[in-house]
Amino acid sequence: MKKQLLTCMALMPALIFAQTTIITDNFDSYTAGSGVVTQSSGLWDTWSGGGGTAEEALVSSAFSSSASNSMNVINGGPSVYLNDMILKFPSTYTTGVYDFNFKIYVPTGKGGYFNLGGNWVTGGTGYQYGGDFFFNADGTGFVDAPGTLVFSYNMAAWNTVSVRVDLGSAKKELFINGVSIGQEAWLASAGFGVVDIFGVAFSDATGGTQVTSDFYVDDVELINMTGVGVEETDLNNQFVLYPNPSNGQFGIKINESATAQYEVLISDISGKVVHAQSINAIDSKVVNFDLDLLPGMYFVNLTNGDNSTVQKIQIK
Repeated sequence: MKKQLLTCMALMPALIFAQTTIITDNFDSYTAGSGVVTQSSGLWDTWSGGGGTAEEALVSSAFSSSASNSMNVINGGPSVYLNDMILKFPSTYTTGVYDFNFKIYVPTGKGGYFNLGGNWVTGGTGYQYGGDFFFNADGTGFVDAPGTLVFSYNMAAWNTVSVRVDLGSAKKELFINGVSIGQEAWLASAGFGVVDIFGVAFSDATGGTQVTSDFYVDDVELINMTGVGVEETDLNNQFVLYPNPSNGQFGIKINESATAQYEVLISDISGKVVHAQSINAIDSKVVNFDLDLLPGMYFVNLTNGDNSTVQKIQIK
């Protein structure tokens, strides 16, 4: 059971990364076949407000990334709009860095969509879209509009989706299965306050033809990443990862001036620690790793007392 609003600091490795998990939901505490809104204790809503309408998605046990339920979002065919689910945050954030993560399953020939936006009021009055993300029926996708950021994903399989919203730089970055698709401008000047998961879909990356929307969402989470890299100025030039991308064999080269003990934590995109060890920079300036890791993006966190820095490494 994992339906909750969290206000405390998440435990390891979040303490190391200074992450705060704000929202998490895997739908497993709900009853399959019933509405999400009516079972979520106020966590989820619909665009127009309230459950019991065609806008409310149902809980499903047909597919799940983490046993045993997910949320099934559908429409009634091209331009026949039905489910429109709103995940409103505890507040609208105007500063900081946030990750919105979830798993998506799109059956063959279907499609899906979600958007992230600014301040939310029921019915969407004055709503500002920060980013639109389309999963097309041919296994492609695009961000904001056809011809911008285009990606591919695995149909009839679970995909990990992560969007990092950096309100300081007004940028968003999309990751599909741990691989960065690229950055686009964050378009909501009001900040970041809501996720809208809507039953609309297109046939391909041209965005010209609508098709049936039918997809599943699981393992939703919103994480405050603002603390990641706090006080990293003293460390961010003291080590280099190479090669990057890597096949799991890579090294950390430490600046010649470094003479301290360092702690290294390597975590996957979900925050799970996959490797941890200490480095004594007095004894060695180069540390080599040979890790059996699944392809995807990982975070290498180097700490020395109160200071820390994080660098990304791509495993292929």
